[in-house]
Amino acid sequence: MAPNEPNAWIPHPLRRLGGLALTLALNRLVALDPDARAAIDKLEGRRIGVHLRGPEVAFAIAARHGTLQIEPPPGAGDDGNPNDFEVNATPGALLAMALRRGDGARPAGKVEIAGDAELAHRVQQLARDYTPDFEAAFAAVFGEVAGTAIARALHDAARWAGQGARHFRDDSVDWLRDEARLTVPPAEMNAFLDDVDALRERSERLAARVARLAAGDAKP
Repeated sequence: MAPNEPNAWIPHPLRRLGGLALTLALNRLVALDPDARAAIDKLEGRRIGVHLRGPEVAFAIAARHGTLQIEPPPGAGDDGNPNDFEVNATPGALLAMALRRGDGARPAGKVEIAGDAELAHRVQQLARDYTPDFEAAFAAVFGEVAGTAIARALHDAARWAGQGARHFRDDSVDWLRDEARLTVPPAEMNAFLDDVDALRERSERLAARVARLAAGDAKP
């Protein structure tokens, strides 16, 4: 197997263990959202091939008996099941696509999808609509009062961290543009490009005029 072929760097025993662990984790997450479980029931028998560029990992996600199962890609081992559609992307680009909330923005990075377009849309919609009930999950472990309080505290902390990250990003962009002058504001860049175009046009007109004058002097 070539070194750059998907899964080439993963020992065979670890592939099975990793698949089992990921299957368990996925279904625990699905169990937190009844709507997600119902949506997966409607995908029974469908199979998605995933190739993560960078780490070069390939696997398939199949809906089997109301659960999600991690399976080997077609041609790996004794598995010969075909995929209904294929996703080829970096981990970050795939996560960005899955978490889009219908704002029309394109995900960061390139995501290649081939196969059943209608199924791809349904899977993306399932990911966008996923709303896990963390309060119920924590309440089942820590009790109704403590579990609810812990879940809400974690939710508030995550929201605060997200807001802080956005503020830091915006402040960094402003500093790089306005203070350090390491980036150029769009208006200044557009004005500069307009000036370049005007200079090019004047240079072309001057060159044409010089050529005409030279041709006139060359006449007897």
